[in-house]
Amino acid sequence: MAAKDKKNDIIKAGMGIMARQGFNSTGIEAILKQAGVPKGSFYHYFSSKQEFGLSVLDHFAFGIDRIFSSFLEDESVPPLARLKNCLESLVARFERNNCSIGCLAANIGQEMADQSEEFRNKLVEIFRSWMAYFEKCLREAREAGEITGDIPPEGLAEFFLSGFEGALLMSKVMKSPLPLRNFIDVFFGRVLR
Repeated sequence: MAAKDKKNDIIKAGMGIMARQGFNSTGIEAILKQAGVPKGSFYHYFSSKQEFGLSVLDHFAFGIDRIFSSFLEDESVPPLARLKNCLESLVARFERNNCSIGCLAANIGQEMADQSEEFRNKLVEIFRSWMAYFEKCLREAREAGEITGDIPPEGLAEFFLSGFEGALLMSKVMKSPLPLRNFIDVFFGRVLR
């Protein structure tokens, strides 16, 4: 197995465990066991558990960026339909996980933003990147006449991300997609009209 593959296996194993248990409760030994690599491998690839956690966040954000770009940059679909299709895709993924695995970035943010400035900065970077996707799509929707309100696209993008993450948390706690469905209905049916 190539070194890059082992590092990737460790990151993927850690991401799965962290999604269920959080950063602080995730042990290095459990990660290595899940990845099927020897104990000494961890510190060969990562100088610390914190560096590992930041790498997991990068990996997670890269995957989400791929989802966002595939939906939100598809100019063959009207802008608001792109945004709604993207949201519906994320909700479907959440439902396939039995409403139990929310957004890793939001979960880690709640746990680590006050404990580590490096984590906080990484999360700010990730959330700003996501808001940029939403802002661009919402700006295109305004230019296409799909949005007529006077809320600037950057404000709508931040509201959208905040509302979605809050609805995702509520859905996880309630073990029901209903809060997410309500968010979609209100955002597209009321906020944007």
